[in-house]
Amino acid sequence: MFDMKEYVTVFRKEGVADAEKYRMDNAPKSIFKFMPLYDRGNPEVNRRNIETLNERKVWASKYYSLNDPYEFNGMFLNEKKIISSGNEVETFYDYKKYINDTFLTTSFCAEGELHPINNMPMWAYYGNNHHGICVEYEVTNPICLYPVSYEKERNDMTSVLGNFVSLALDAVKGRISPQNEDLLKFQFLMLNLMCIKHRSWNQENEFRILYPVTHLKEIGKRLLDKEVGLKMKAIYIGKDCSKRNKKNLKDVANKLKIDIYQMSVNEQSSYFDMNFIKLK
Repeated sequence: MFDMKEYVTVFRKEGVADAEKYRMDNAPKSIFKFMPLYDRGNPEVNRRNIETLNERKVWASKYYSLNDPYEFNGMFLNEKKIISSGNEVETFYDYKKYINDTFLTTSFCAEGELHPINNMPMWAYYGNNHHGICVEYEVTNPICLYPVSYEKERNDMTSVLGNFVSLALDAVKGRISPQNEDLLKFQFLMLNLMCIKHRSWNQENEFRILYPVTHLKEIGKRLLDKEVGLKMKAIYIGKDCSKRNKKNLKDVANKLKIDIYQMSVNEQSSYFDMNFIKLK
């Protein structure tokens, strides 16, 4: 199982290559995505989500469309430090925005203390109070999959951003190799800075896809699961999902030849876990 402290330790002691190897070797084998469906109203959301599943795709979006105002903003720029270095504060914010805008992201829940399908807050927040679904994906290639770190406070990212931009410009101008050791180090740090959230979110045990894009004007796009190293494995239907939505989901599962399960409260267990029964 992935251990964030070990990940950080490997990076500090062994460097980028070993840290990247640790990240990919210890990536979860399966990750889970909760999606809302509605019994009445919001037909466009239902249609869009069913259609996305039917096409074996996932929706990935720009950071600013997400529900946390601190997305891609878990670190701050120290304006006094920027000014004392003789640089323009606005330039650093422009750099930060430019870099953030070159990635789409989509979030998943991994197994931790709770198995995702027994994570009641996730069903409530993202599965429309058990009227929606949870989709399980097999991780076939973790190259774009990053763990989220949950922190108490934001830290200063000024030096990391400044060094990364300077080295990236040197690489573009041919002054250094794109494989320059320092450039790779700051690139690694910049990617992981996009995966910091406040610790109040830690029940999500999130892993997220960071998918690079260029010149995308829309807030997001659908990506084939295999494009981001995933393979749809199963659908778990919320215990209160409507009959109409359930029928449409069964049609999707039959077409894609994946398993589909119905969730229900486990009345005979002393634990707060759920039953899931495979549907035909």
